[in-house]
Amino acid sequence: MQCKTLIGSKKKYLLKYPVFIFYFNFSIILISVLYSDVHSQSYWKSISSPVNTNLRNCVFTDNLNGWAAGDEGVIIHTSNGGNTFAIQNSGISYYINDIFFLNNRLGWVVANEFLFSGTTILSTSNGGTNWTSSLFPDTSKFFRTIYFRDSLNGFMGGFGGAIYKTTNAGVSWISSNIDSSEFSGFPVSRITFSSPLIGFACGGYTDVAGVIWRTSDGGFIWSAGAYSPEPFYDFYVKDPERLICAGGDFEYGVQITSTSNAGLNWVYSSLKLFGQAYSIDFRTPYEGWMSLGYSLNWAVTYDSGNSWINIPVPDKAEIYSVDFTDSLHGWAVGNNGAVLKYVPAKVRIDFGNTLIPESFSLDQNYPNPFNPSTVIRYTLIENGFTGLKIYDQLGKEIAVIVNENQQAGIYYEKFDGSNLPGGIYFYTLSSGNTSVTKKMVIIK
Repeated sequence: MQCKTLIGSKKKYLLKYPVFIFYFNFSIILISVLYSDVHSQSYWKSISSPVNTNLRNCVFTDNLNGWAAGDEGVIIHTSNGGNTFAIQNSGISYYINDIFFLNNRLGWVVANEFLFSGTTILSTSNGGTNWTSSLFPDTSKFFRTIYFRDSLNGFMGGFGGAIYKTTNAGVSWISSNIDSSEFSGFPVSRITFSSPLIGFACGGYTDVAGVIWRTSDGGFIWSAGAYSPEPFYDFYVKDPERLICAGGDFEYGVQITSTSNAGLNWVYSSLKLFGQAYSIDFRTPYEGWMSLGYSLNWAVTYDSGNSWINIPVPDKAEIYSVDFTDSLHGWAVGNNGAVLKYVPAKVRIDFGNTLIPESFSLDQNYPNPFNPSTVIRYTLIENGFTGLKIYDQLGKEIAVIVNENQQAGIYYEKFDGSNLPGGIYFYTLSSGNTSVTKKMVIIK
C-alpha cells in the first residue's frame, strides 16, 4: 500500500522524468527481491540418525513406519514418520544389499559378506523386532535385491542374471527360466511388478549395456533385452502400463527409459546430468525425484518425467534411496547415516475439508544460477487471472510464462533461457492486486 501511495503522489513529477521512472521502478523491484518473504516452501530436512554407517536402501509402508539398511548389517526403523529412528538387531555385521517390507509386519533382507560366499536372507514377521537368518543353499549365487508381490510370492535377483522365485514366503526358492539372449546373464539390480502377471527386472554392466528383463506369467519365465549403454538401478511404476527405469554411469551421467505399453517397447533418454540414478520415486503424478549419490544432487521433474533438472541435496548429503508414501510424506537415506525427511508446504483446512494453500507466494527459482533451464514454483490462494513474466535488467519484458485464469493451488513452471545471454533477470508473479518479483541468474 505504501508503494502505491508513493507512486500516485509522484505521478506528474515522474511523467516529466522518464529516466527517473526507470530507476524508481527498478528500485521497487530490487526492494521486492531483497525483502519479499518466502511462504510455505517445501524442502528436505536432515534428521538425526542413530548411525554413521552408509545407508543404501529405505522403504516405508505408511506415513509412520519405515526402515533403512546398509553397511555393517545396520537396520534402522521409525514408527513416528521419521522424526526419530532406532537401531534394530539384524544379527549380522556385513553389508545389506537390499531391504523390502510388504507391510508393517512382513519384511525381508538380502546381505552378502564376501563375493560368492553365500547370500544371507533375513525375514521378520513383527516389523523387525526379531529377524530370522538363513543362508541360501547355493553359495555360488550372489543376490543383491529382493521383492515380494504378496505374503507368499517373492523374487530375488543378482549376478549372472539369476532370478529366483518363492511361492511359500521364502521357505524355499526355485530358479526362474531365463531366455538365452546375450544379455540374460547380466547382473540384476532391482525387481518389480506392475500387475500380478507382468513383472520387470533391471540391471546391466557399466559401458556395456543396461538390461531389462520382463515376465508375463507371474515370474516363471523371463526374457531380457538391452535398452541403454549403461546399467539400470531402479523402477517407478506409474500404472500397469507405464513405468520408468533409471540408471546411468559416472562418465555419461543420468539416464532413464520409459514404457507406455507394459514393457513391450521402451524409449531411452540421456538426461546429461552428472551422477547415476540409484533410486526413483514420484511425490505426485507430475513431480518425481531421483537420488544421484556421489553427485550430491537430486534429479527432479515437474512434468511427469518429460524433463529433469538438478537440485542440490541439503548438507551435501550423498543420497542413494528415496521413498514417498504420498504427496506430503517422503524420506531419503545415504552415506554416513544421512537421513532426510520431506517437509511439505503448509496448508490450512477449509470448512469444506479441502486443502487450500496458506498464503500467496513466489518461491526462488530452482536451480539458481542455472543453465539453461530452471523451475519456478508459486502458490495461489484465490482463483483468478495470473501472470508470470520475465524481465531483463532494463525492465524490458522478454518472456510470458503464464497469462491466464488459474485455480487456487501450487504451480510449477519451467523456464528455458537457452536463447538468452548470461546475466541477471527478474521474474514477476501477478494475481489480483498482488505482485511479487524475484531475481534469477543465467550462467553461460
